[in-house]
Amino acid sequence: MQVPAYLVLDRESAVAAFLARLRSEKVLAIDLEADSLHSYREQVCLVQISTPSQNVILDPLAVPEALAGLGPALADPAVRKVFHGGDYDVRLLKRQAGLEVSNLFDTMIAAQFTGRERFGLAALLEEQFGLRLDKRFQRADWSRRPLGPDLLAYAAADTAHLLALADRLAGELAGLGRLGWAEEEFRLLEQIEPAPPKKPWCLDVKGVSRLAPRQLARLQELLELRDDLARAWNRPAFKVLSNQILIDWALAPPASRHEVVAWPGAGGALLERVADRVLEALARAEALAEEECPRPQPTARVVPTPAQERLLARLKAVREETARRLKLAPGLLVNGATLEKLSRAEPGEAIAALPGALKRWQREVLGEALERVLAAAP
Repeated sequence: MQVPAYLVLDRESAVAAFLARLRSEKVLAIDLEADSLHSYREQVCLVQISTPSQNVILDPLAVPEALAGLGPALADPAVRKVFHGGDYDVRLLKRQAGLEVSNLFDTMIAAQFTGRERFGLAALLEEQFGLRLDKRFQRADWSRRPLGPDLLAYAAADTAHLLALADRLAGELAGLGRLGWAEEEFRLLEQIEPAPPKKPWCLDVKGVSRLAPRQLARLQELLELRDDLARAWNRPAFKVLSNQILIDWALAPPASRHEVVAWPGAGGALLERVADRVLEALARAEALAEEECPRPQPTARVVPTPAQERLLARLKAVREETARRLKLAPGLLVNGATLEKLSRAEPGEAIAALPGALKRWQREVLGEALERVLAAAP
């Protein structure tokens, strides 16, 4: 990997001076490193910013004001902000610091609209600049201090070439007549919101649909206990106790502290700490009235009629043909769920709903063809 020159700013005066200079920039690339694999609620641990003249790494753990200080530049519509796969970053900036982003350009979205099948950052930088990113540190704990030079160089590389990449992709999109399509997606990405906090729910765990209600009640109590422990210890839940251990306990609950501590699949020292609370959680589940135990809620799936299946096949055929012509992924043009919803509506209702079901660029590309298919439906 070619190591870019970069500055690490971890003092308040240096951060303030950089943020003041940032007000005069018209474009910047930005990326975040968080600790989602190492803490209960992820936080921004580094902010990498590249301008046309320098690469900077801000340390918001050392200077908490750094995040809020980015607010004016991020919100300024006169400053273009270049991300790669910015969905997570935008959500995290909003959730942690209430920051809004305007005039966003996302190089991953841009690459998808050029028709590329490989649109990860590493693939794009190798293709465009012959650079190979060192991806050894994708699962690193960015909250640890100090960070070594290898980690910092890895972080800096994520934005060092983004501005040049965005320029090239924007030029390609303009030549293809698709820049407006991507820009519509950029504006939608700016509006994305973080999901509200959600309590653990037993039926969200993969592979538990066949558990009996009492077993689900045990699993629910254990999930809530694990969540409490994870919050108190500031660990991701999966680093406290695995889903499999909780499911095993729900199916065959340990009856004593000794059984908990001897259970395979987790460290004995950890099980020593939690054994009493595990038994208390299981006891609460046993005391729950049968009618209060969780139960899967059956969802009534409406089977499509043969006519609806034929209509859906015709709608998909139009999408596939258009995708081949434009050399784009079919799912990028319009997702299957939208087509299925249109196929199940009455033809007149589907035609009326079509403009609202598609984005502006999708209407431009597919709207008339889809409407013809719907209009011809019996």
